[in-house]
Amino acid sequence: MINILIKSLEIDIAYAVNSFIYILRKMPIFKDLFTDDVYNSKIIKKIVGFFGIIISISRAIFLKFIYFFVIYFITYKLFPNDMVKAFFHIYFILTILGMFINNKLLNTSKKKYFSIVLFNMNANEFFRMNIFWNLLTSTILNSIIIYIFVDKLLISPTIFYTIIFIILSLNVRLIGETLNILYFKKYKYIWYTNSSLYFPILIVLLGLCFLPYINIFVPIKIIELTTLITIPLAAASIIYLLNIKNYRQMYKRLVEMTDVMNEKNEKDYLKQAMVEVKEKDKKIDTSILEKKSGYDLFNTIFFERHKEILLRSAKKYAIIALIVYCILGYLMINYSNYNKSIAELLHIKLSIFIMIMFFINRGAIITQAMFFNCDHAMLRFNFYREPQVILELFKKRLTTVVKVNLIPAIIIGIGNIILLNISTNNYSLLTYITTFLFIICLSIFFSVHYLVIYYLLQPFDKDMQVKKASYSFVTLITYIITYMLTKLVLTSEILSILGIVFVLLYIVISLRIVYKVSPRTFKLN
Repeated sequence: MINILIKSLEIDIAYAVNSFIYILRKMPIFKDLFTDDVYNSKIIKKIVGFFGIIISISRAIFLKFIYFFVIYFITYKLFPNDMVKAFFHIYFILTILGMFINNKLLNTSKKKYFSIVLFNMNANEFFRMNIFWNLLTSTILNSIIIYIFVDKLLISPTIFYTIIFIILSLNVRLIGETLNILYFKKYKYIWYTNSSLYFPILIVLLGLCFLPYINIFVPIKIIELTTLITIPLAAASIIYLLNIKNYRQMYKRLVEMTDVMNEKNEKDYLKQAMVEVKEKDKKIDTSILEKKSGYDLFNTIFFERHKEILLRSAKKYAIIALIVYCILGYLMINYSNYNKSIAELLHIKLSIFIMIMFFINRGAIITQAMFFNCDHAMLRFNFYREPQVILELFKKRLTTVVKVNLIPAIIIGIGNIILLNISTNNYSLLTYITTFLFIICLSIFFSVHYLVIYYLLQPFDKDMQVKKASYSFVTLITYIITYMLTKLVLTSEILSILGIVFVLLYIVISLRIVYKVSPRTFKLN
C-alpha cells in the first residue's frame, strides 16, 4: 500500500507540474522562453514540483483554517454572550452535515483515472490507500487547526476537547463514506445527485445551525455522547471499507457517468441529472391535450413531461421560504426587538429582494431543460428557427416559466405582507399591495430575462456546457447590476411602480428583439 501511495503521489505531482508548464507556455511572456524540451528538464520539474507541493499544503491548511475561522467569526459576531456554546453547536451540526456532503472515496478525478485506468494499479489497494491518506491528512490538519481555535476560545481542558472534535470528525467521515458507498451499490449512482434527498438534508442541517438565535444549543454532553456512539459505528465502517473487493467495477460505473478528463466532470454530471426526464414522467394524461393544438400543444407536452424538473426546485424554494417566514414571524411575535428592523427591511430596504429573487429564480435551470430535452434536437430543422415559430413558442414558454417562478414568489410576497402586519407599525393598504407586487414583478422580470438571453445567445453545446463567453458575460453583468440595485433605499410604493413599468417595457422590447434577432442566434453550437 505504501508503494501505491508513493506512485500515486508521483503521478499527481507529475501531472500538476506538466500542467503548470503547459499553462506557462501558453502565456505570451514565456511562449518563446520554454520549448518542448522543457518537459524533459529534471531541474525545472523539481523546482516547479517543490513549489507545487508547498502551494498544495498551504492551500489545504488555509481552507481548513478558513472553515474554522468562519464558525468562530459567526459565533463572535452573533452570539458574543454564548460564544463557546454556539461554537460547539455550529461545529457539531456542520460535522454531521459533512457526513452527507464531504464524501471523497467515490469522487472521480484525473489522479484516479491515471492510476487505475492508465497505469492499471490494483484498484482495491488504491482504494485502501485513499482511505488511509484521507484519514491521515484530515487528522493532521484537524489536530492543528482545532487546537488553535479551542485554545482561542479558552475552553478547558483544551487537549480533551480537541481530541473529542478530532475523533468525532474522523468517525463521521468514515460513517458518511460507508453510507455513500452502500447507497451507490443499491441505486447505481451517488446519493447527492438525488436532489429530493440531498437538498432537504442540506437545508434542515444548515437551518439547525441557527438554533442559538432562539437560545437552543446542542449541549457538550450530547457531543461527547455522540462521539462515543460513533466509535463502534466508525470501527464497523472501516472494516467494511477495507474489505471492499470490487472498487474497479464501481469506478468504471462512475467513469461511465462522467468525463474525468473534463475539468467540470462532476458539475456536468449533476447538471445533466438535474434536467434528465425520468421514465415515469414520460407518460402524459391525454385528456390534458384534447383541446390543444399547434405550438400550444407542443409546449404543453413539453411541460407535462418535464413537470418534475420545472417544479422541483421552485417547490423547494417555496418550502424554504415558508419555513424562513415562520421563523421570522415567531421571532417578531416573541421578541419585540426584531419588529423594527424586519419591518424597516420590508418597507424601506425592500430592494434587497432583487438579489434574493435573482438567486431563487429557476429560469436558468428551465432553459437548460428546454435545450437538453427538446431544442438540441429540434434546432436541426430550419422551420424551428423561423421568426413566427420562435415568437409563438417564446410566448408559450414565457407563460410556463412565469408560472413556475411565481410559486416561491407568491409565498415570499404573502410572507412580507404578514410580517408587516405583525410589526407594531401601522402600514396602509397601498403598502401591503405594493410590497406584494414588487416581488411578483421581480419574479416575472427574471423569468423573461433568462428566456431572452437563452434565445438571443443560446450558449449550450450537446454536453450542456456553456460555450459562449457572451452568455457568461451577460449573466455576470446581470449579477453586478442586481447587486448595485440592492443599495437603493426607496419605499415599497415607489419601487413597485418603477418595477411594474420596467417589467412591462422589458417584455414588449424583448418580444420585439427575440422576433428580429433570434432566427440568427438561436442555433446549435
